[in-house]
This record gives sequence, structure tokens and C-alpha cells, in this order.
Amino acid sequence: MRQVIAYPGTQGSFSEAAAQAAFPAGECVGYATFPEAAQAVIDGQADYALLPVENSFAGAVLPTYTILEKLPLHIVGETMKAVRHQLLAVPGAKLTDIRQIASHPQAIAQCDAFLSTLSGVQIVPSANTAISAREVAEKGDKTFAAIASEEAAKAYGLNILQRNIQTSDLNTTRFFILSRDAAPLAEPEKATVVFTVNNEVGALVRVLESFARSGLNMSRIESRPLPHTTFAYFFSADFEGPMDPAHLNRAMEAATPYTLELRLLGVYPKGRKP
Repeated sequence: MRQVIAYPGTQGSFSEAAAQAAFPAGECVGYATFPEAAQAVIDGQADYALLPVENSFAGAVLPTYTILEKLPLHIVGETMKAVRHQLLAVPGAKLTDIRQIASHPQAIAQCDAFLSTLSGVQIVPSANTAISAREVAEKGDKTFAAIASEEAAKAYGLNILQRNIQTSDLNTTRFFILSRDAAPLAEPEKATVVFTVNNEVGALVRVLESFARSGLNMSRIESRPLPHTTFAYFFSADFEGPMDPAHLNRAMEAATPYTLELRLLGVYPKGRKP
């Protein structure tokens, strides 16, 4: 049977393009929000969910980590997508007409240099880049624009007022592929863990040393405040190296005495840069 891949957004979104590239023979289905895309996998409506997790310019996509902390899903793969943002408006609109621009907060952050050159323009955060493009088409208002992809412009009959407005030409988004089952999509090269550390001197260093001694190289670490504890933090980290169970179990066991919680979110093949 054809695999179903859930992604957040709609036709013309960067998530849709990433899902189609990762699963060229799959059926890619858009959902309005990150949690709805993830829940589709839990409910059996989709085989995988593809969620953005990190952008090379704007940093971590925190809603994805919130989902991973709460829902019983496993990371089984990752994929990379080069992101080129366009300023879209209805036919006949000019850049000088625009008074309001809508897009996802990540896209807004990725285009900060261009947006800073505009005066008298309100920037409106939205749920998704492609949803913003669709709203521009539906409203038909020449003063309303969206930051979205070239595919979104084609899908909704919009004109590109300004091309490639992202601040960095290397702008790339990393996506996690999530499943109900823990089996990686290919030979695993990476692991992601989440943990909190004991309230003692050097606890974080000792956790990281535990993984290093097992031959695992930390490629990313992110800290987030714990919502119910003042000035306490939750960490997520990616490691690369030998992902056989013996190495990984040894690292987890060595790190456990220095943590209040330590959880493996998944082992998976490393995504290739576009």
C-alpha cells in the first residue's frame, strides 16, 4: 500500500516539498497544525509525520520538540530542504502597495534583513507560509502580501513581488520524520536524546562526557526552560557515531546517574544537505 505522510501546512508549503522529496512514492497529506500532523500518525491515519525541527538561520523550531516530549512518537529519519522565500501578492499589486505581510514566524525571522527595509508595513505571524499565500489569494487585496515559496505562488495564482528575500543564501531547514515504531528508515548514524540534569556542579558536563566516551560526537544541543520550575532547563541533544545498541546503551547507562530524566527520541540515518 502507498505510504501516507502527514505534514504541517497545505499545498505549496516547504513542508510539503520536503515530504514529497523524502517520500516520492508516498501520499503527502497536509494538516493545519504541527500537533494535528503528529496525531495523524498516532491515530493510524498516516504512516509518518514530517515536522521542521531546525533552521540554519533562525534556529530551533520549538513546537516540534514540544510534540516529541509529549507524544509517543519516534524519530526514524531526517531530511533537509533548501528554503528560498518569495514575497507574494495578487496580480496587479506593486511593492509600494503593500501594507501587511503574513507568514510563519520562522519565515519572518529568516527574512529579517529584507523586512527591515520596509516602512509602514505590518508583519503578521501565521500558522504556515502556504496558508498565508492562500489567504492572500482569497482576500484579493492588493495591500496584503505573504512570504512563501515559488510553488505557493503557482498554486494560488499569485505574483512574486520580490524574489529570494531570505537573509541567508544558505538558508536550510531540517525536518524530523516521526513514526509510531522505533525502526529507523535506514542504517542509523544519529541519535537524539532529551534530558534534565541533577542540580549539582558539572552534571551537564558529565552527561556529555558519558556520550563522548562511547565514541559519540555531539552535533547539536538546545536548552529550554521547564514550564513549571523557575530557572530550570530541559536539554535536547543530537549525537553522531556508532549507533549499535551496545554503544548507545553504554552511553545512556553512563549518563543516567547525572540526570533526573533521560529519554532516547530515536536513532536514524543522517539527512544530506541539499
